[in-house]
Amino acid sequence: MNLPKETEKVIQATIEFKIRDLTEDGFRQIHIVLLKWGKFLGIKEMPKADEIKMMVFFIKQQFGDLTLTELTNAFNLAIGRKLDIDPNHYQNFSALYLGGILNAYKEYKKSHIKIYRSKEDKALEEKTTRESRPSEEDLQEMRLKTLLSIWETFKTGDEPEVEWQVTAYYDILTDANLINLSSEEKKLISEKAKSLCSEEVRKSNNNEFRAKRILKEIMEHAPKTPSQKVVNRCKLIATQNYFDMLIRDGLDLRQELNLENDDRFEVGGERAGEIEAMGEI
Repeated sequence: MNLPKETEKVIQATIEFKIRDLTEDGFRQIHIVLLKWGKFLGIKEMPKADEIKMMVFFIKQQFGDLTLTELTNAFNLAIGRKLDIDPNHYQNFSALYLGGILNAYKEYKKSHIKIYRSKEDKALEEKTTRESRPSEEDLQEMRLKTLLSIWETFKTGDEPEVEWQVTAYYDILTDANLINLSSEEKKLISEKAKSLCSEEVRKSNNNEFRAKRILKEIMEHAPKTPSQKVVNRCKLIATQNYFDMLIRDGLDLRQELNLENDDRFEVGGERAGEIEAMGEI
């Protein structure tokens, strides 16, 4: 988890025994810490031993959820003016002064705990997403099943045209070398696709400016300046032609994909890009 250095320091300081759980030796360490900080801060007249002992008891009672490291960090941050409090002691090293610093530190700590939890939640969410994401094999199987479902629907003859969704699975047919178009076939399909797309735009409810822009894009379709609308229509036409050929010749897509035993197959060659799959179209 990538945390800011300040947040990481805050979190690390919490992974210790809490002040309330310290042994007698631990409370002596707090006593020593207070004396050292008093000297460092330039307190000319430090509280007497009994008063320091009362301060230690006060810290245990009111700030027992902190750790010894956090106590030191609180002083460091206060003097560095990183806490929302005036660090000046005015020669008054008292429980009131300590309480102000430690309360300010707890507010500072809350802000970094919030950052930590946000990062933790995000990391957990990303991990869950990764673990629940289907494998490439599972995705390929799902895509294949959808393609076969589209084929079965078309084969029944209920629909005269192949469903539009088939364009998303066109690569399965080209990867399996079931659709292998000649240059002339690609050119004819491209021209037909442009004509159909143009007709659709003219019949649509697009405003004049938008219609002209789309028509221009369609008519300028070429390998170097492809129109996705035309590419998809080309895939649809090519698939329609292939499915028509299967029915005409009494063939079945499952057999053509070598799926007589199960619905899994391996593609022999590398998959071409979406636009390149249609070559010159």
